[in-house]
Order: sequence, then C-alpha cells, then structure tokens
Amino acid sequence: MNLRHIFIDGKVKTVHDRQLIWTSTISPSPLGGLYKIKLMYQLSSPPKIYIVDPKPLPLAKGKTKLPHCYDQKEQRLCLYYPDGKEWNKTMLLATTVIPWAYEWLYHYEIWLGTGEWTGGGIHPQDNLPKKQDDHEK
Repeated sequence: MNLRHIFIDGKVKTVHDRQLIWTSTISPSPLGGLYKIKLMYQLSSPPKIYIVDPKPLPLAKGKTKLPHCYDQKEQRLCLYYPDGKEWNKTMLLATTVIPWAYEWLYHYEIWLGTGEWTGGGIHPQDNLPKKQDDHEK
C-alpha cells in the first residue's frame, strides 16, 4: 500500500475492503503548525480529507468562514474540482490528495496571517444553494 510506504507515521484502517480511512498529523512547512487530518475513501466516491485537529480551525482576522472548504463544521477541504479532471480513481491517494492537503494547509497559514487566499481556485458557492456546497472550489 503506497500510503504506508510514503507516510509511515499515518494510520490506515480498512472497512470491508471497500472503505479506507487514513489519519496522520502533518505540518505544511518546517515552521508550520501541526494538523491532524483524516482521509476517507470509498471505492464508489471521490476521496474526502478533513482537518480533525485543531477544530475549529482559527479564522483569519475579519473572516467568517474557512476558504476552500466543502463543509465548514466538518472542515472538509476542497482540494480539486469534482469534475474528474484533476483527480480520478486511477490516481494514487499518496501522490495526489494528501500532498494537496499539505498545500491547502500551507495556503491556509498564509491566509491566517494576511487574510488573502493564495491557493487559487474559484468560489462558486456564492451562487449555489446551501445543499449544493459539495461543488465549491
């Protein structure tokens, strides 16, 4: 399993050979904070990554919500467009969504200090009803 070889400190759990749950504590940079993350992946769905600790994540001064999150309360990160062009099931989790979580946290820490999101992406959630927030980016 690539996750175990690349991220040796992470913990892997499988459920009925159909769901993978991986947790680890990571830092986005040598001077960055520590964050416990959880990856949940079912064969029939795209992977989801959550920040488990700290919870809630602090917000930048003057901001009312986290940038690029599908779910503010659960702290589910928006790491790729859901259209299947950036991530699909043929790709390794260890070389895609987990490094993308490190990158998200790197930009999050910049956002904490500056209030500006430097990680790119788009924000269509302003145009969507609340129930469709899984399509945010």
